[in-house]
Amino acid sequence: MAKSRAELEQMLDALDAFIPGLVRSKPDAGDFWDAFNRLADAVQKNAAPGDSGWVCDRLDAIQVKHHLVPPADQI
Repeated sequence: MAKSRAELEQMLDALDAFIPGLVRSKPDAGDFWDAFNRLADAVQKNAAPGDSGWVCDRLDAIQVKHHLVPPADQI
């Protein structure tokens, strides 16, 4: 069952807060992106079809906020 927007927002806020520690614990870019993508996928899988675009926009905003640039094959 899909989560509400409020629940998705909580998941996204938690991911946002987790990023600095993830960057420190995964200095290798490949390891970082593997971990980030697993976390982002968990949020996306909980989104209703109508919230999918909104979740993607929020994930993009988190990446911009933390100056993260995904590898070219993930853009």
